[in-house]
Amino acid sequence: MNNNVAWIIDDHNERVIAIGKGLSFGKQAGDNVTLAEIERIFTDDKKVDEISASMRQALENISADTFLLTEEISDQAAALLSIDKFDDNHFLALADHLNYAMKRSDTDTIDYPENLRWEVKKLYPKEHDAAVDALYLIEKKTGVRLPESEQTFLTYHFVNAQYDSDINIQTKKLTELVNRAVEIIQYHYQTLLNQNSVNYIRFVTHLRYFILRQINHENDKIPKIDEQLIEVVKKNYRKAYQAAEKVGKMIETTQNCEVNTDELFYLTLHIDRVTQRQN
Repeated sequence: MNNNVAWIIDDHNERVIAIGKGLSFGKQAGDNVTLAEIERIFTDDKKVDEISASMRQALENISADTFLLTEEISDQAAALLSIDKFDDNHFLALADHLNYAMKRSDTDTIDYPENLRWEVKKLYPKEHDAAVDALYLIEKKTGVRLPESEQTFLTYHFVNAQYDSDINIQTKKLTELVNRAVEIIQYHYQTLLNQNSVNYIRFVTHLRYFILRQINHENDKIPKIDEQLIEVVKKNYRKAYQAAEKVGKMIETTQNCEVNTDELFYLTLHIDRVTQRQN
């Protein structure tokens, strides 16, 4: 495909994509490639031709240096986030983004609004830290200092890398749902939550995973609550439970799912804590 990317036939007689610096230089069809020359091999449960259809142009235009940098960044982020390794799709998406970001570094930049960058940092603290570390690594390796907006872009990549490709949760959409839930609670209580408090950070973390469980239909992952205890919470934390019901209804309507009473129980306790302990 270029000097650094090639179609190869592996030992199992299957066609895969191989990447390595100068991998194809001076070679012709039919020549052998050694494992020492290969930095990464891409395979997929689908036919390799389908990878080609979606990523061919990106692969042809990304330099080997960018692939190697992506390998370092993804390994560094994977270690920080305690995941095994970026799968092929997320790795290629990150490489394609970095290639584009490096090319536009000295021209016009795309930016996220400041309030969205702040929310992303609060919602995904570990992933945001990984993004900051990635920018330091990029500057160290290349001398290029990318704009702060890249913290948000890279955070999204690192969040996505933790989910299976077939689920493919859109993190921007998740951020919007969290923001809508916070707005519902603030309107219900006629107050503004202190976004700098520890309780707020704990709350949005719970809210994030609550929403993900609804989208992925994983309510069975939380402990079951005795019905009598649920009734006690409904009575003693009436306002918080009403707010939880409103958030649950919004999630059900927008995500075509069903929020059970166990989820509402835990959400109620978090809402009560974040609204009663503002200081």
